[in-house]
Amino acid sequence: MRHSILTGVIWMVNVILLFSQPTNYFNGKVINSATNVPLPFATVILKDNKQGVYTNADGDFRIICDPKFQSDSVIVTCIGFKRVGFSIKKLNDKEINKIYLTPVTYLLGEIKVLASKKKLRAETIIRRAIHNISRNYPNMPFNYISYYRDYQKKNENYINLNEAIVQTYDSGFSQLSTLNKYRLLDFRLNTDFQRMNISPFYDTIFSIENDCQNKFIKYAKLPDQGGNELFILMVHDAIRNFKAESFSFIHSFSRDFIANHVFTGITQVYNNNLILYKISFMAKPLLTGDSIKITGDIYIQPKDYSIHKLEYSGYYLLKGNLDKKMFNIDVEYGYENSIGSLMCLKYISFNNIFNVVDTCDTTYFRVIKSHLDKKDLSNSTLILEFSNAPDVKSASNKDCYEVFFEDKKVKIININVVDKKVIINVKPETGESPRITVSVRNIIDKNGNILNKKKNLEFYQYRELFVQEYNKTLPLYDSCYMKNVPLLQNCISKYISNKTYWMNTPINVKTDK
Repeated sequence: MRHSILTGVIWMVNVILLFSQPTNYFNGKVINSATNVPLPFATVILKDNKQGVYTNADGDFRIICDPKFQSDSVIVTCIGFKRVGFSIKKLNDKEINKIYLTPVTYLLGEIKVLASKKKLRAETIIRRAIHNISRNYPNMPFNYISYYRDYQKKNENYINLNEAIVQTYDSGFSQLSTLNKYRLLDFRLNTDFQRMNISPFYDTIFSIENDCQNKFIKYAKLPDQGGNELFILMVHDAIRNFKAESFSFIHSFSRDFIANHVFTGITQVYNNNLILYKISFMAKPLLTGDSIKITGDIYIQPKDYSIHKLEYSGYYLLKGNLDKKMFNIDVEYGYENSIGSLMCLKYISFNNIFNVVDTCDTTYFRVIKSHLDKKDLSNSTLILEFSNAPDVKSASNKDCYEVFFEDKKVKIININVVDKKVIINVKPETGESPRITVSVRNIIDKNGNILNKKKNLEFYQYRELFVQEYNKTLPLYDSCYMKNVPLLQNCISKYISNKTYWMNTPINVKTDK
């Protein structure tokens, strides 16, 4: 840490607040009653205490079993669904509490503004919403405190879970978000979950070496990352960065969003009693090509044209009309009374698929032995033995080999493939015990495995931020702003307060099973 601890007593109080919380939790899962599918990013809030959490991508949430909550009520809401409220006493701390929300949507043949009775196209609604960003979102500086987490996920298990409490000083929507400042109020590597050594860096698939441990995404190019995990996440808020580059196909939201997408339908939905227009879209195939597709939904309030939610997803296109999720971005905004009832961030979630070379793979197709046949004195005969039987066609191709005796390249006369062996006859060379070098490439085995290519491990990378409060004074006695380095390497600011900020740690699947 860069800054010294002034008083150990105050710091110990804050540690207790953040990490020595009660060990018991109410665990819950919010579910779509129509499809029985979990609902991600539903709001779960305590009515009286005004504290709450958001469900994760699996619809899961946790509420601390605190005696002061016993007389409180739980309110669960999600855009497009009927809200549910009940006493917290109905929650069971011994099991997963399932909460079902009922969808409420209406298909509209045509959208009309009541005052003008004039038909509006989707593009017109979105254009007005973009034009009104400077009116609906705060242009003056403000601040908020959030729970942040990043992790990888494989087979429903959380890996490398890191958690933090972050204070953001936003310079206002009239300024670029790169001027924002951040403080870490707490950070931890959660050792209750599996941890693996996975590089934070990405490569293109074309730069992958056999033992490379960096991550890569097929058909995707990533710019110079810079920054840290949190900074990368915030770049993907296209609404906050409406005048700057955010991510592929949206690019600059105000300039490129309408031009780059086709709008496929408008639905009226409710966020509690607030009417929103849900406009579905897809990126133009001319931009995406035939290997990926982009779809999404944008939610706009028709009276003031405020943007309440943006869902954006990319998919790999597979054979047989199948697709596979490549990345997903969810951003939601809502009216915030503490900032003049303007629109403020509620949460942002960004996840993407990636692969990494499994350096522990010992089953990959490779040469396991090579030697010079001493029995054949009339010709120089090399014998290569492979781990698997090679494909005869590729293994018989002379262009797949280069043979050097000492530093001189020699001519290959013929090649025979016998079971797992490749027998290479080259032009006879004189000299005793020459130094022999053989280069082998572009060979596959009978099952199509590429020579020297180890298996890839596939994960999803998640980065998420959930806002807990806006514009609240938090006295600091040891303060430092976040630098352009990984969160783990940043300093932590200490504050003087009895305020509790929840870390909505996911349910540990392995432990709970």
